[in-house]
Amino acid sequence: MDTGSAVPENHSYRKMAYVLFAIGCILLVLAFVIGITDNPPGIVSMLVGSLAIVLGIIYGAAKSGRRTPGRQLLYWAPRALCIVFALFISLFALDVFAEGKGFWNTLLALLMHLIPTFLLLFVLAVSWRREWIAGILFPLLGVLYVVWAWSKPFGAWSTLLLMAGPLVLTGALFLLNWYYRGELRGKS
Repeated sequence: MDTGSAVPENHSYRKMAYVLFAIGCILLVLAFVIGITDNPPGIVSMLVGSLAIVLGIIYGAAKSGRRTPGRQLLYWAPRALCIVFALFISLFALDVFAEGKGFWNTLLALLMHLIPTFLLLFVLAVSWRREWIAGILFPLLGVLYVVWAWSKPFGAWSTLLLMAGPLVLTGALFLLNWYYRGELRGKS
């Protein structure tokens, strides 16, 4: 009897993973058709598409335990969003290769540019099971970015929203994870 009920459940999880993966691929294609260079709709489409692909992969590979599909999505969404956002800001570090410096200077510049990425991944690692930490730190990092970039020449509203918005959203999703932690973790 258990095998009969487990097969449709796994099938629905697999179906949801395929749907998320397909939506992500469509959004990525749309992002590259629109263009992502200095184009906020293209960049947002790229971020959301990447998030959908990562969620599709994680959702399909993760063991659900007692989680419903909605709870499964709530559990993995902030973690996947943090990983996608870390990859996104890592793209800005690639400009060091165009500067024509030597190997060691380029390596040092690359490591300096990747400090925000390392910080995000560190906060994610620390708060993976302690969601309240990420619920506080990610919005704080978003606010700190807005304060820092407010008077900079690239401080347009779209840039501020694009850089601080995912951090605040990740923090809010982690706070929801913390609030529903008993239901999301189950006994697995």
